[in-house]
Amino acid sequence: MPTFEPLPPDGSFEFFCGPQNACFNRCCRDLNHYLTPYDILRLKHRLCLPSQKFLKYYTELHRGPESGLPVVSLKMSSDQSRACPFVTSTGCRVYEDRPTACRTYPLGRMVCRNPGETTCRESYFLIKEAHCLGFDHPNRWTIAQWKKNEDIAPYNQMNDLIMDIIVLMRQRRAKPLTDLEVDRFCMACYDLDRFRDFAAARNLRVPAECKAFVAGSLEADTALMRFGIEWIRDELFQDDSACGEGS
Repeated sequence: MPTFEPLPPDGSFEFFCGPQNACFNRCCRDLNHYLTPYDILRLKHRLCLPSQKFLKYYTELHRGPESGLPVVSLKMSSDQSRACPFVTSTGCRVYEDRPTACRTYPLGRMVCRNPGETTCRESYFLIKEAHCLGFDHPNRWTIAQWKKNEDIAPYNQMNDLIMDIIVLMRQRRAKPLTDLEVDRFCMACYDLDRFRDFAAARNLRVPAECKAFVAGSLEADTALMRFGIEWIRDELFQDDSACGEGS
């Protein structure tokens, strides 16, 4: 089992990951890997796949045990190794667009937001697993240096948009989501190509920024995802405000 060591905001750690390590690629096997909406957006663009095909071939759908919200996980290989579908003998074939958890490792991140706050507060901890030899190297990083080196900021910014919905589910939602609500949540957050068609058919007031980029580009889809998350929040709660704490 992994151990978790809290890090102060100005803390540092030693770590290196690469083919020089005897454990290279071992962390890409036998794990439960949950994907955020932005993870899926980046991966489907990387693979040049419509969102529906990506979801069908590479993911599995679950319900979050606490929030009751639909959660998507990466579908591992069916053999004994349970390997990630994107890992190869030479490393990750989607490395530039790898998911948040892979990008952040060996750090873990927790976020919270108190009433009246408009931004999330974050804290980090080290994830140490017996198989990982990355901590044996003298490469020293601060949290800020690691976040910059791994280009984590855009992932965190997009992932934090889900906070409103998680908080509201905990505070105001006594009943589980209906089948229609589950489908619409999946569409707005995970199946962006279907949501684009839905928004056009329903004449939803899509912000101009969604149309300011080349249609179907990463920038345009990122703007559309922002709108989709706001739309489904309002659909579920009919409320533009959120407060409280979540992680």
